[in-house]
Amino acid sequence: MKKINNSDITRFVQLMAIIYLVFVLLADIMKWQQLDNTHVVLAICTIAVTDERLWKLAGRKEQKEED
Repeated sequence: MKKINNSDITRFVQLMAIIYLVFVLLADIMKWQQLDNTHVVLAICTIAVTDERLWKLAGRKEQKEED
């Protein structure tokens, strides 16, 4: 069984947040449900935090390759 590392988990969380944000925005456009600003802000924050985490993980990999 393949070991799951932090970057895989981070990418998954970021992808789920993006999918959720798109769904919520489409739902508001189509008037399926009332847009909740709290959920949108949380989704955007999740994307920003996971993106920062991915950059940090990528930086560590580059440093290890240089050493």
